[in-house]
Amino acid sequence: MTSLRSAFVFFLVALSITVSSVVRADFPYTPDSSLTGDMCTTSDADFTEFRYKAKIAYCTRNVSTATKRAIFDAYGVPKHCRGDYTIDHFLPLSLGGSNSVNNLWPEAKSIKSLRQNLEYDLYRELQAGTISQADALDQIRQAKWNPPISDPSTVHFCQ
Repeated sequence: MTSLRSAFVFFLVALSITVSSVVRADFPYTPDSSLTGDMCTTSDADFTEFRYKAKIAYCTRNVSTATKRAIFDAYGVPKHCRGDYTIDHFLPLSLGGSNSVNNLWPEAKSIKSLRQNLEYDLYRELQAGTISQADALDQIRQAKWNPPISDPSTVHFCQ
């Protein structure tokens, strides 16, 4: 069953990329916006509960090694470079994101480090009820699509 699921995940990732036919010129700085952004719902296998006063669906972390490999392959990250990346939930689980392949992308660790505690800070604000889920997700989207890189030559990427 696991190998069947892995093959299905790889097929879905490959199909998504084939259908979109979009390769962002600025990758690996930012994710492909046509492939990222699924939310957790009660129909997700990983849904466990609603959180916060806003009753936001929460999915537990569940991304297999096979799924990670499929994401790396779909984005064209060479095997010898994968240690420089992390498979990121574009919309964080703590803000209502899902484990769907459409919410995962390989983010360079050097880029992720530029956001420091953004996801945690937004989670705390959402938990306290001082920010809406929509506003928190908008901040995440803006931060991930527009990383604060003043000089791209200072950011290391394995080739």
